[in-house]
Amino acid sequence: MDVITRVRARTGKVFYGWWMLAIGSALYFIGMGSVFYGFSAFFNPMVAEFGWSSAVTSGAYSLSRLEGGVQGLVVGPLIDKFGARSLMVVGVALTGIGFLLLPLVQTPLSLYLIFGLLVTMGYSTGCGLATVTLAANWFVQKRARAISILYAVGGFGGAAIVPTFGLLIVHFGWRVTATIIGAVMLLLGIPLAIMVKSRPEDKGLLPDGRVEVPSSDTIPAAQQSGLQKQSSRPAERVEVDFTLKEVLRTQAFWMYGVAFVLRVCILSTIVIHEMPHLTNMGLSYEAAAAVLGAMILLSVPGRLVFGWLGDRYDNRRLLFYSCIMQAVGIWILINTTSLWMAYLFVVVFGFGYGASLPLSQSFRGVLFGRKTFGTVGGIVFAASTSTTVAAPIIAGYLYDTTGSYGTGLYIMMGIIILAGIAFLLIRYPKPPARLTMASGQSSPT
Repeated sequence: MDVITRVRARTGKVFYGWWMLAIGSALYFIGMGSVFYGFSAFFNPMVAEFGWSSAVTSGAYSLSRLEGGVQGLVVGPLIDKFGARSLMVVGVALTGIGFLLLPLVQTPLSLYLIFGLLVTMGYSTGCGLATVTLAANWFVQKRARAISILYAVGGFGGAAIVPTFGLLIVHFGWRVTATIIGAVMLLLGIPLAIMVKSRPEDKGLLPDGRVEVPSSDTIPAAQQSGLQKQSSRPAERVEVDFTLKEVLRTQAFWMYGVAFVLRVCILSTIVIHEMPHLTNMGLSYEAAAAVLGAMILLSVPGRLVFGWLGDRYDNRRLLFYSCIMQAVGIWILINTTSLWMAYLFVVVFGFGYGASLPLSQSFRGVLFGRKTFGTVGGIVFAASTSTTVAAPIIAGYLYDTTGSYGTGLYIMMGIIILAGIAFLLIRYPKPPARLTMASGQSSPT
């Protein structure tokens, strides 16, 4: 198939990619709710039972981010080579087994091995990068919307599962709660993963439910070569697949990596320390869990609205705006003294953070195409591990030494502003020289 395919929309039936998106979203719902967001619900009960410090308990989550990032260097290329399906089956199985083993935890080392390594290995393989790559492979012109739906469902997972964990833990304990989610993973997640088709080509289809047309009349001449100056509006851009070597040579990759690394560490810190901070400010454990769940729930409108905008407008500016909203939200959290202020934080930060999730993923496809989507994603996830691991531990350490989360949260506010500036400075890459020369034009300098 040519690098640039002339297509038009298929009509008359539901595109099969929407069914694949539904399956991927269901797995993302379970994985995000139970692993990424859910650990916060286990935080206080484990500290209370074992007497561990905030920094030690945070270390399990930080280790999970480290392991997941390093694993991305392997998982990303495997997804691009073998497809998402096989990786999803294996990953979901490992996650379920890990949760079934979690009740055996007695020491920080056992927590690190079971949650920090096994559970995270499964989640990163089967529910994280694989589901995003699945959506990116099935959609091009509607990629931001597709990924925004995936992330919106993941947000509902956090909003539903975290408060549910809170109730289950209060009434039955954290060990029973871990056993329940492990069983759900194995009994529901594996059958769903088996149903996945990794790419539209596996079904004889093209992305977005389009079909090839023999005439070039439907595409403007400036877009037929795919080598003219690319528009900042994704819906107007013709996809060009970069090889990994070509990606690494672009300014866009390095600036995107910096912005992505800075953005990700903010979320991990907030997810881990938001509930302890709010309980320190006088909220009950159940109320703090409800606030975290509400933050995730109210991030859903941000995911959907900015996903829709992402297929129409410059992703760089949209990502910048989302980062500024998060900075304002963190400032509100620092100064929270009552429940209504906590929910004001939920609205502002939740919308901004929700907006950044699908945009930062779909933007990668806009910049570099589908061919290396998983591989490039694995690289930036791996690069983000340094800040993702360090940030929650530093925030925990600052709390242990000062008795307040204020200093750590102010640092996070500055970092998210820098992330927004980095996104804004990204330049769209020129098409590779091999395509320019193939079209009969001079290669770009």
